[in-house]
Amino acid sequence: MAYPEATVAAPLARPLISRRTRDVLTGYAYLIPAAVCLGGTIAFPILKAIHMSLYRHVLFRPQEYGFIGLGNYGRLLRDEVFWLTLWNSFIWVAGSVSLQFLGGFAAALLLHQAFRGRALVRTVTLLPWVIPGVVVALVWEWLYQPNYGVINDLLLRLGLLTERVAWLSDPALAMPAVIATNVWRGVPFFAIMLLAGLQAIPDELYEAALVDGASVLHRFWHITLPLLRPIIVVATATRIVWTFNYADLIFVMTSGGPANATQITSTYTLLQAYSDLDFGYAATLSVVLLVIMLVFTTAYLRVTRGIESVA
Repeated sequence: MAYPEATVAAPLARPLISRRTRDVLTGYAYLIPAAVCLGGTIAFPILKAIHMSLYRHVLFRPQEYGFIGLGNYGRLLRDEVFWLTLWNSFIWVAGSVSLQFLGGFAAALLLHQAFRGRALVRTVTLLPWVIPGVVVALVWEWLYQPNYGVINDLLLRLGLLTERVAWLSDPALAMPAVIATNVWRGVPFFAIMLLAGLQAIPDELYEAALVDGASVLHRFWHITLPLLRPIIVVATATRIVWTFNYADLIFVMTSGGPANATQITSTYTLLQAYSDLDFGYAATLSVVLLVIMLVFTTAYLRVTRGIESVA
């Protein structure tokens, strides 16, 4: 009986990289398109703003263009208007977000109840949110108009005013007036967010509390608020960042006036860039705004780290 000639298997060539390393590199390769997009749309503008903030770059004085290091930042520290706009920004954010939250919470509690025509009321509640900010500003600018505005007319008819008021021309009234407009537009945001949270709370919790004799306030304080807390934190933080950078409304209604009474830092940045054509200083203001928001975001992430796990 003849046996086939035995052969010796040749050793396979050792790959240059291991399979594990190849899998890891393949995973990173899939991230390259996203990294390129994020780098082009986020990282590059930020780096460009930081670069511009180090130069004197006034468009109508090209002969003065040049590197000045931290000169724009030194100018910012001495700029009294900047500190005023920063203070106005905090008033603008605190007034707008707190009142939007209260109004949105009340609207969410109302819309959560069952009543005839609820779908129509929900749709109407959303209208201020879907209208563009510039349109809202133009409409409310007309409503505040001292001679033929509806607000003055109504208040005079109700006897709450004895003479017409120039709401947007009075430094003491201009900021409350623009905050009221922003509250009108922002209430639906909180209403939508909180209504979604209310609808996710099981009815059994309220029924059990009712059997135990808990009052309406106790059910609200011990059931509704704790279960809505993650949504409240996320919605409030989002709205604070949004409002801090929201310049459209004020820019259209008052352009920061009168006498900088409604000038917030974001509108001041726009004026420096597109009115004074000082792009170097505008970039400096943008970088400072970015730092303020980064500090706030870091604090927010620390605060919400434990709260998000409650959901």
